[in-house]
Amino acid sequence: MTDDKHAPPWRMRWRRPARVAAEMAIAFAALIALDWWLTDGTGFAGVQPNPYWLPILTMALAYGTGPGVVAAAIASALWLAHVHDDPGERDYLDHLFHLSLQPLMWFVVAGIIGEVTIMRTGRHDRLAKRGRVATRNLARLTEAFATLSKTNRLLQVQIATEANTVGHAIETATRLSSPDPAVRRSAIGELVALAARTADFTCYRVTGGEARAWLRGPVTTGRRDVLPAPLMARIVRQKRIVHVARPSDRPVLDGIGVAAIALPDQNTGEIVGCLVLHTLSFEALNASRTAELAEIAAWLAPLLADLPHANRQSVRSAGLVA
Repeated sequence: MTDDKHAPPWRMRWRRPARVAAEMAIAFAALIALDWWLTDGTGFAGVQPNPYWLPILTMALAYGTGPGVVAAAIASALWLAHVHDDPGERDYLDHLFHLSLQPLMWFVVAGIIGEVTIMRTGRHDRLAKRGRVATRNLARLTEAFATLSKTNRLLQVQIATEANTVGHAIETATRLSSPDPAVRRSAIGELVALAARTADFTCYRVTGGEARAWLRGPVTTGRRDVLPAPLMARIVRQKRIVHVARPSDRPVLDGIGVAAIALPDQNTGEIVGCLVLHTLSFEALNASRTAELAEIAAWLAPLLADLPHANRQSVRSAGLVA
C-alpha cells in the first residue's frame, strides 16, 4: 500500500491504480473460475454468503470507497449475468428484489467501509506528518541544546581562566598615573590588549612627519618600525578603521596587519597616531566588534596627545616615508 518515494512522478501516479486493477482482475478471475467449477456458472446464487463479498470488502478496506464501489459494480454485473432464476416461479416484484438485494448490499457496504478507510488512512497520514515534524523539531532542539551546553562550558572555562578581570583592568588603569614612563607604557599596552582582545599589536605615534612604532604588544615581534605612506595617507584621509573585511582596504594592509585604527586628537582632529592589530580573527570584524575597536581611539588618542608636543609634528601625507 506504500508508494516508492524514489520512483519518477509519472510512475508513482499510475502505480496505485494499476496495482488496484491488477489485484481486482486476479480476484474476480479466480472467483469466476471457481464459480464455473463448483456451481456451473450460477454466480454463486446458492452460496451464502456470496464469495463476491471477498473482493468488495478487500478493496474497500485496503483502498477506500472508489475501488470498493468498482469491485461492487463488477460483482453486480457478474451476479446479474449468471443468475438464471425463472421469474414465473415467483412474484415479479419479489424477483426484482431478489436480483437487486445483493448488489444493493454490496454498494452500501463498499461505500460505508470505504469512507471509514479513507478517514482512517487520512488520520494515519496526519499523525505520520506530525511525527516527522516532531522528530525534526526534536533533532533541532537537541542540536541547539548541545550547542548551548558547549558554549556554556567554554564560557565557564573562559571566566575561570581569564586573567583580564575587572579588578585587573582597574589595577592596570591606576598605573597610568605612575611617574615612571615605562610603567605608564606597560599599563597602556595591557589596556590595549584587553580592549582589542589580542596581544599582537603595534601603536604608532606620528613624529617628524612619519608614523613610528611607539608601543608593541607582548607577543609582537618582527613588525615594521615605520608605517608605509599609503596606509597612513588613507588613515589621514578617511579617519576611520581600516580593516581587511573591506576589500578596498586590503591592498594597503597587505603584509602589515588585519586592522588599523586612526587615533585623532579630540581637540584638533589631527591624527596623532595609529593602532595596528596584526592578528585578529576575521569573524571579529563585524559591525559590533568594529564599533568596540573604534572606542579604543577615544581613550588611547588622548594618551598620545598628552606626550610632549615637541616630540611630534603635524601629519603631512606627502611627507610620510615608508
